[in-house]
Amino acid sequence: MINNMEELHNWLFHYNPFTQSWSAFKREQMNDYFNGKLISKDLLRSKSQKTLEELIVSHEGDIKKINEFVALNK
Repeated sequence: MINNMEELHNWLFHYNPFTQSWSAFKREQMNDYFNGKLISKDLLRSKSQKTLEELIVSHEGDIKKINEFVALNK
């Protein structure tokens, strides 16, 4: 497990003031996100940006690992 912030390099964070939540997605998916075409399995959401950062770093930036972890902890 990598415990540094380098895993965040290719991720973008966006705050939505209407839902008061943060979204995180890969840089290459930026156009799909802002055009409403990003599928939910490629998008992370939380009320806390710090939570998203911790998930990304602790799972080495692997969205599949993150989704599996989240599904197991619901």
